[in-house]
Amino acid sequence: MSHAEASKSPSPAPPEQVETTHPHLLRNKPFTRFMTGFSMSLLGDQIWFVALGWSASHLGSPLQTAAVMACASVPRALLILLGGTLSDRHGALRLALASQTLRVATMTVAFALLSLLGPSIVLLISVAVVFGAVDAVHMPAAASLPPKLVDKPSLPAAQGAVQTLERTATVAGAPLGGVLVAFHGLSAATAVNALLFLIALTVMRGLKKHTPITPSSQLTSESTWKSLRGGLSYVRTESLIGRLLLVITALNLCLAAPLNVGLALLASDRGWGATGFSTLITGFAAGAIAGALFTASRRSPSRPGATGLRWAACCGASIALLPWFTQLPLAAASAALIGFTIGPASALLFGLVQARTHDDYRGRVTSLATFSALGLTPISFTLFGLLASAFSPTTAILSCSVALTAASALAYSNHALRSATLKQPPSTD
Repeated sequence: MSHAEASKSPSPAPPEQVETTHPHLLRNKPFTRFMTGFSMSLLGDQIWFVALGWSASHLGSPLQTAAVMACASVPRALLILLGGTLSDRHGALRLALASQTLRVATMTVAFALLSLLGPSIVLLISVAVVFGAVDAVHMPAAASLPPKLVDKPSLPAAQGAVQTLERTATVAGAPLGGVLVAFHGLSAATAVNALLFLIALTVMRGLKKHTPITPSSQLTSESTWKSLRGGLSYVRTESLIGRLLLVITALNLCLAAPLNVGLALLASDRGWGATGFSTLITGFAAGAIAGALFTASRRSPSRPGATGLRWAACCGASIALLPWFTQLPLAAASAALIGFTIGPASALLFGLVQARTHDDYRGRVTSLATFSALGLTPISFTLFGLLASAFSPTTAILSCSVALTAASALAYSNHALRSATLKQPPSTD
């Protein structure tokens, strides 16, 4: 399909009023099976990272703690594009199951070593590197499964359901990981993780009869490097996919720094302390869960690109409200509003990406979207810190607001993005 053809679409009523129909996701047994296994996996991820950070902070200096956490994150960011390529080459379900098996093995071996030798910085770094590398394969493979389990009109709602799980796992997993490591040590956390990952693996194996496991023969006949470059070329050629990924990147970059750095600075400047910071983060998480549930419970709009971009612009405007509230409850409500608006924006836009991406490229495209959240976030943090140091946290937060709003408006001015529908067949040219 050419770019001109992709831009053509019928002109019915506005997207808020015209919706496509799809069966309720809870009646989709393969998808509910996926969500069950995925929830166990997400919960284990959160337990691991919290337990790892806590253990590292009690074993060494702040520099050593930072080194341990970097070793957990850097391999995942560096290898995520390769992981997406392998997912396309060998099949998303096959890679998801294989990588989940390795995650079980990693946690089991970590439990045995911790029980025998006790925790040490060297051991923590070793396990963190291995787990991060395996995660680089698991993440794009697992994220590529929903389009194989639901029809295209259901993809935004499915992404809303996935995001609900992600936010809930963050809220529930973090304190659970803290309790486990504080009272029973890192070995207990790894034991619980091994069990959670094993449950996830067992549940996800049931998808074999619902999901094709054989990849494209064309991909397996070419080198891995050529497949990776082919994915980048696909995004460059398919302008709609490329533009959507740019918008998703803008969402990730403009939101990550105000949440992770800006809220901490505001809480410190206004004397709210750690409790206030936690309240702000909880407010955002509650809003994000509500926003994701809102998307999951509604039928998809006829033009999800246009609707998603409007939600993204609302998110940008919501960020601008954050620094003006001097009372903690109002600031927390503002953070909740940011969370609520980002839910539909990301679910609709990423659902559209998955619907319009050809099956042979879905793992690589998904890994590019994930890389924007994992690999580019440190750049966002650095720029935000420089702005906050040179001017003020308020200036830095407002800069992110303006950047996201402008990016959304610019994307909305593109006819192809505004008129894109889930039903249009993806192009392989």
